[in-house]
Amino acid sequence: MQLAIEQAQKAEEIGEVPVGAVITDAEDVILATAHNQTILKSDPTAHAEVQALRKASARLRNYRLLSTTLYVTIEPCVMCMGAIVHAREQWL
Repeated sequence: MQLAIEQAQKAEEIGEVPVGAVITDAEDVILATAHNQTILKSDPTAHAEVQALRKASARLRNYRLLSTTLYVTIEPCVMCMGAIVHAREQWL
């Protein structure tokens, strides 16, 4: 969770909403870290959770993130929760 907080601080430093996310596998190996980038990317879907899901999916070459855990510094919005459900995260 500390790493997610550090990601949120990075977002705040660049003028984004301070939200951070981290995804780990079943052995607590970090698969992805991310922070909000909606302003930077001019992308309303570039929330920390979605950014982390994209990175972890690319790393695993599979959108199904089975046996993974998502740590996030805020309760996910409806859009992010939908993406989390589709990615089949085991824990939030």
